[in-house]
Order: sequence, then structure tokens, then C-alpha cells
Amino acid sequence: MKLLLKSISALVSLWFMLGLVACGGGGGSSDSSEPMSNNPPLILFTGIYIDSAVEGLNYQTATQAGTTNQNGEFTYQEGESVIFSIGDIEFPPVDARQQLSPLDNFQTTEYENIGVVNMARLLQTLDEDGVADNGIVIATNVHNNAIGLTVDFTDPDFDSMVATLVANGGGPLVELISEEQAIDHLRASLDDEVAMGCGNDHAKVGYTGDFSTLFHNVSGTATIIDNCTIQITGFNYDGGGPQVYFYAAQDFMFDADSAFPISGAINGQTYVDRTLVYNLASAVSLDDFNTLSVWCSDFNANFGELIFTAP
Repeated sequence: MKLLLKSISALVSLWFMLGLVACGGGGGSSDSSEPMSNNPPLILFTGIYIDSAVEGLNYQTATQAGTTNQNGEFTYQEGESVIFSIGDIEFPPVDARQQLSPLDNFQTTEYENIGVVNMARLLQTLDEDGVADNGIVIATNVHNNAIGLTVDFTDPDFDSMVATLVANGGGPLVELISEEQAIDHLRASLDDEVAMGCGNDHAKVGYTGDFSTLFHNVSGTATIIDNCTIQITGFNYDGGGPQVYFYAAQDFMFDADSAFPISGAINGQTYVDRTLVYNLASAVSLDDFNTLSVWCSDFNANFGELIFTAP
């Protein structure tokens, strides 16, 4: 009986410790086995892929991999190229930067370029709700259906190459949209981005804040670089929580409906003295927040927070 009680007690203790590590607990002290001073800073940038913002595209660089989020965002290091893909359909590689579109994949400014046209047609047709004006979403089943499929976007037989994929895409469109419709939408999307610009005339440009360390060794400094860019320097995080994001909110209300992520998920890897750069979504203004958190959305847990103040 004593042995049984000891076993149960050990299991309960293990379960409790795992819960702390997963989200919420997990020490505030740094790991002496990983000296921060010996790790050069890794600067990550955030880019966006546009034909409207395209959510659900797979992407791969030399150091980063993932899926574009609802804002069409992907991460990269300066000087890297990036390959976007749908299942096994790979887009031509392109030098990563803050904004990319099918024009960049084919290194042209001509909207009528056949590769650009066919890529835009495919993206807009495969959109989950068939309404590209509200953003393009490439669903998981589309990726699954595209496994084993290779496509040449410049091939005269392009339509037949993707006919089965389009017919089984799960969205309302079962045939490729017209070239004219695709070009008009791509042009309008890029014109909107150029008109929006960024600028640096907002009163909060230059504001900064230091993260408090609540859990998982979070620390670092965030600075508002311009009207739509947040830079985080000296960032440390042990990677211990599920579904963790940089969350922005007014007055530390990170669990409010008005709070929102400014980054993709940052869980699953350790950050030591990192520099990260994030671009705000086009619908977001610096007026919409004054505080920032390393926020675990699965458990509404705050790993570290700051308030932006004037320098």
C-alpha cells in the first residue's frame, strides 16, 4: 500500500510540473548552461505575401519554415530567399523582403506576365470562401490534394494541370477564374498597399518598453520604429508554452476581444538575445494599443509584459 501511495504521489507531482512547464509556470532564472553573451543576435524580419493577404501558404527559407498567418505574414533573415508552396506545388524562389507578390516570383512588373497571371488565378480560385477581396485562405485539404502535384505556371497547358485540384478544392469555385479578373484583383491589392504606405509621423514613434519577467525567462526591449513596425531587441524566451504570440492591447487587457497578435506563433524554439522585427497589419494602428505581452493564447497566460512610454 505504501508503495502504491508513493507511486500515485510521484505521478501527481510529475503531472503538476508538466502543467507548469506547458503554460504559466517555468522558472524566471536563466539557464547557466546557455550563456547569452556567447550567442550572436539572430535578427528575424516579418514579410507579407499579397494577392490580398494570403493565409495558409507554406514557406521555407534557409532558417525558417511555417505557414503564412491571417495577415499573410512569414518570417525570414536578411539575405535569405523564400519558397512558397501549396502541397508539392512550389512557387519560384524569391529574395525575401517585407512585401512579396506573384510579380516578385517572376521578377517582373508586368501584370500580364503569364506566370503572374496563372499564379494569381490559382490563389484566388482556391480561396476558401471564393471572395478574394476579404483575404485569401488556402485550406489544409487543398495542400493535401496538391501532394505529388508539380506545376509549371508558364505552361500553355496550365489550366488542365490544376483542373482536378481546383475542382476538389472545397471552395465555391470549381473552375479557374478569368485572367482579367485575376489581374484586376492583384493590381488593386498592390495599389492599396502602396497607397497605405507606412510613414513615421505618429506621436508614438520612438516609444519603448522593457518586458517584465513573469514566466519562461521572458525579457527584452520593444521599440516602435515607425507607424507600422515594432522591433524587439535582446529578446529571451525558453520556448516552453503552446501557442504563444506577441499580443498587443490597451492597458494590459490582453484577454479582451480588442487585443490582437502582432506576430506568428513563437512557441517551439528558444530565443536568446534575439532581435525580431514585426510589421503591423494594414487594419491596425498604433492608436489601438499601448502595451505588449508574450501571451499564451491557449491558457490566457501572460509570460511577460511591457507598456510603451516616451523615451
